[in-house]
Amino acid sequence: MARAKRTDRADARRRYRQTISGDIEGLDPEEETPAAQTRGQRPATAAVPPRPSLTGAFRGAYRRANIREDIAALPGLLRTRSFLGALGLIGVGAVAVAVDQQSTISAFLYQSLLYPPAMAPIFLVGFFAKRASYLLGLIVSLIDVAAFTAVVYLVVPAAAATPIEPGAQEQAVLSAISIGPVSGIFFAAAAAWYRRFLNLSNTRAQQRRQTNPRSGRPARG
Repeated sequence: MARAKRTDRADARRRYRQTISGDIEGLDPEEETPAAQTRGQRPATAAVPPRPSLTGAFRGAYRRANIREDIAALPGLLRTRSFLGALGLIGVGAVAVAVDQQSTISAFLYQSLLYPPAMAPIFLVGFFAKRASYLLGLIVSLIDVAAFTAVVYLVVPAAAATPIEPGAQEQAVLSAISIGPVSGIFFAAAAAWYRRFLNLSNTRAQQRRQTNPRSGRPARG
């Protein structure tokens, strides 16, 4: 009995060694485990889009105005920070003239923030407008003309050492009315075009738009 048990145990050990050796021989040394393959792989990086030419960016930055949709979206655009900031700049220019008309700083603020066309407010509202930049530029210019008219008739005569002729005041206001609104439309639309041109010329901005599909289509106007 004891010899039979030892023989059975020896046979069992022999079969076990054969099974293990067969499994090892069946493995392909060139194959890698899934974990090794996962560790060896590198995450795929997003392909950087090629930088467009200046001519392509110049043409692609143009957007045809949709007047009906722009007018419908105008109430919401009048509450944006860019529009309110443009109105604030016009107010700063008017206050600067009312406080001191002789200093260099007041003269600079008057020329850049109030005197039609008020370039800084128009550029601000056009550059950051989501759409309808030309309409926002027109509205900012009309408000600027109104503020300029108030300064010409109320502030300047009160601070002038000599009386101002009414004809000079009328000429200044008429010049502002004829130049301000048209310039506001043009310069605001140009600022919006310039923003789109920069976005099209910037490869990183294009990559961000591809990775963020919720950014939406480019704004019109």
